[in-house]
Amino acid sequence: MAETYTLEAELRTVIGKQVKQLRRADRVPAIVYGLGQALPITCQQRDLETVLQKAGGTHLVRLTVNGQTYDTLVREVQRDVIRRDILHVDFLRVDLSRKLRTEVAIQLVNVPKLGADLMLSHPLVSVEVECLPANIPDHIEVDASRLNVPGAKLTVADLPALEGVQYLADPHEVIARVESLTGAVAEETAEESTVMAEPELVERGKKQEEEF
Repeated sequence: MAETYTLEAELRTVIGKQVKQLRRADRVPAIVYGLGQALPITCQQRDLETVLQKAGGTHLVRLTVNGQTYDTLVREVQRDVIRRDILHVDFLRVDLSRKLRTEVAIQLVNVPKLGADLMLSHPLVSVEVECLPANIPDHIEVDASRLNVPGAKLTVADLPALEGVQYLADPHEVIARVESLTGAVAEETAEESTVMAEPELVERGKKQEEEF
């Protein structure tokens, strides 16, 4: 079961441009939504930053607002583009007894060292899963030790089975593959040669037509 983090919050009555007053007081405006409710709140800047660093978007955050508790997941964090201060946070309220769908990061482990003529591509960096909120994985590790020859690949079907977690992506979708740089260069060169040859063929055809 994933770890749950706790955070104290207060109901918020200040809205619009007035939220600047909250930020000057080191409080961050936020909202709790879901399960038919939208609740504007504020959180202490430092406490919120600590929880966000640990919880990310996969761990439960148990908010206590004026004595009432809400089980939530962080869904969106808005930051100042320059100072990176937190401007606003969206918390999704969840029912611990109901499954939900969310994206979980894929992490390759045991990645072999490849030769200079090989390249590892990683087109799928996360996968959608369905599970109970408390069972959301922090990330999903997949063994990449066999990715050491051209054409070798990992697909969603190679992801480890996790109790209570269902993968929703196509089992054949490629997570990572090994590609040959030599083959790619040769193919690109062949394509360029074909393109360069086409005008010559056209010119030759025109000349033959004129002769006839």
